Amino acid sequence: MKPVRVIPEATRIAQARASDPRQSVWVSANAGSGKTHVLAQRVIRLLLDDVDPGRILCLTYTRAAAANMSGRVFSTLSAWTILADDELAARIEAIDGERPSAKRLALARKLFARALETPGGLKIQTIHAFCEAVLHQFPLEANIAAHFQMIDPLMEQALFAAARRELLTGAVGAGAEPLLQAFATVLQRGGEAGLDDLLEEIVRNRDGLRGFLDAVAADDPPFRLLFEEFGVEPDETAARIAEAVWPLPGFDPDYFAGFAQACAALSANRALDGIVPDTARGMAEADPERRLALLSSGLLKKDGEPYSPNWVFAKALVARLPDLPDRYAAACGALVAANERLALLRMLDNTRAALTDWLVGRYEQLKAGRGFLDFNDLITRTVRLLARQDAGPWVLYKLDKGIDHILLDEAQDTSPDQWAVVRSLADEFFAGKGSRDGIGRTLFAVGDEKQSIYSFQGAAPEAFAASSHAFAAKVRAARRGFEHIRLNLSFRSTEDVLGAVDRVFADAEVRRGVSFGDDRIEHGAVRAGAPGYVDLWPTIGADAVEEPDDWTQPIDHATAPEVRLAERIAATIHGWIAGGEIIEGTGKRLSAGDVLVLVRKRGSFVNALAKSLKDRHVAVAGADRLTLAAHIAVKDLIALGHVALQPHDDLSLAALLRSPVFGLSEEILFALAHGRGDASLLDALGRSQELDIAAAADQLCRWADEAAFRRPFEFY
Repeated sequence: MKPVRVIPEATRIAQARASDPRQSVWVSANAGSGKTHVLAQRVIRLLLDDVDPGRILCLTYTRAAAANMSGRVFSTLSAWTILADDELAARIEAIDGERPSAKRLALARKLFARALETPGGLKIQTIHAFCEAVLHQFPLEANIAAHFQMIDPLMEQALFAAARRELLTGAVGAGAEPLLQAFATVLQRGGEAGLDDLLEEIVRNRDGLRGFLDAVAADDPPFRLLFEEFGVEPDETAARIAEAVWPLPGFDPDYFAGFAQACAALSANRALDGIVPDTARGMAEADPERRLALLSSGLLKKDGEPYSPNWVFAKALVARLPDLPDRYAAACGALVAANERLALLRMLDNTRAALTDWLVGRYEQLKAGRGFLDFNDLITRTVRLLARQDAGPWVLYKLDKGIDHILLDEAQDTSPDQWAVVRSLADEFFAGKGSRDGIGRTLFAVGDEKQSIYSFQGAAPEAFAASSHAFAAKVRAARRGFEHIRLNLSFRSTEDVLGAVDRVFADAEVRRGVSFGDDRIEHGAVRAGAPGYVDLWPTIGADAVEEPDDWTQPIDHATAPEVRLAERIAATIHGWIAGGEIIEGTGKRLSAGDVLVLVRKRGSFVNALAKSLKDRHVAVAGADRLTLAAHIAVKDLIALGHVALQPHDDLSLAALLRSPVFGLSEEILFALAHGRGDASLLDALGRSQELDIAAAADQLCRWADEAAFRRPFEFY
């Protein structure tokens, strides 16, 4: 039985103030401090204040969070319908802080049915779902298909593939020289895989790129402003940059010849082995770019930095050439500057090639022609709709009539476009007649910029604090209540763990990476005195693994960082269990079920850890999720199905023969396949005189007969 934790009175008061439905509140909440509880309590208190359920809009970031919120509210309201008056009054008093009247008790019993019967139900939903509903309500004003559909991942991939195919076709057509040149640049520097990654990235970030492209792609020449921003002329070339450092300052060919002779005479091996060979080839190279690369390879380290003169030049060599360190420094300075300039030029060239504006437009045409919208469209189309000079005010007027209270969850992960939607809705709450004297319209937001994890989707955690100040000014200007509340006490973790976090972020420089204010990061624990322990392990890097010359030999991955870390964790857990480790504060011996390993994502490490634990006979659960078709055994069965239906599918048959189904060796398979001429692998199998191979051929024939008459489930 879990111990009952006493919640400090200060935390109770802070949560009660945060859930007060009569004023707007901005809550900064640490992890595990009860923000979902506060959000649910605020919705319930709004309903207790006789607010129409349809006028409450609660926006969360994920469907799971919306379902969790909705479940909490409805479980509380449903329980109220059957409680005795005294118990119900006590629960409402715990929420409200005052004893409810008979009228309030009667209302509390009706809230469950009232919320269920509200048209559309309580609006506890993701912001994407809300925007989708708005667009369905105003499709003409948003200039989209009236019965648009959300695009699924398979259709999105199909449209992207179609746009990519047309793009590749267009690159070789007449008048496509700029597009062809852009493709050549991308393929040369990124390869085909890099091209695909680039195109996917462009489509994914097309909305943010659109404004940038509109600003710079229409220049004459295109992207002129981009090049000017970095102080580069659009017609500057790599050859010009490389030519500018020739002859090399301090290390002209004549001086280098004397330097090389002195190195040889004095057996200055470090200079001879590390500098002379590539530099000599560079001195003799006529092509400026190749010459720059060779000189850099000779005179600079692999990381592009100069060698330490004291390390690379022997004292005797410096005694013979006293000005060598100064000349070397001058040469390296020129090379480093040229390489940096060249890297900048290539970055700009790559950007110009990557953003050749064709794919995004064609993808949008294909999508619009089929009446599809994706998740990005939901937000951007809603932002455009609300910002329109002609239709925006009308849409806001219609929406404003149906919303009196906005609650925003996980506000630190709200993107700028999503904030624009919230601002458009909430600005009317506190402006002119929209403030509705006597109604008490409110805005509530809860979040923690330290927990922002969706920056890759455009989340702007810094906007959390900025929006707080902006809304505070608007609310107070309308003479409404606004309060900023902090919830620092964690219900989830222990003092030791939270203290370690605070210690990490005690340094202001480190803190700047997760917080945009000047306040110290401080965590408290409700579980005061509970045991806790933080153990920091050194990081494990990758080791080089030599691949065997024989491709049939397995590569040893035992030194992979994931495997080594898994082995260490498994050995530690096994040591705890075998050594009779006692769980602090309980007197109970540790068992496998008491250990939880948290991972960032399910990848190779999870499989390695499960294997390591099982090797030590430690019971492990939770690592049993897999993509069924990706499992090697299932792949073998799929190959069997292919062969049963298509006997001349040589590739599937070869995979099946090597699998545990038949277990033929590489040598036997090669002997069967090599030199068979036009015959199929199955024919070669049937002609073999080896008993085991002939038996395999007979078994395949029987399976082919069964596949012709049985359904798949029965066959397998």
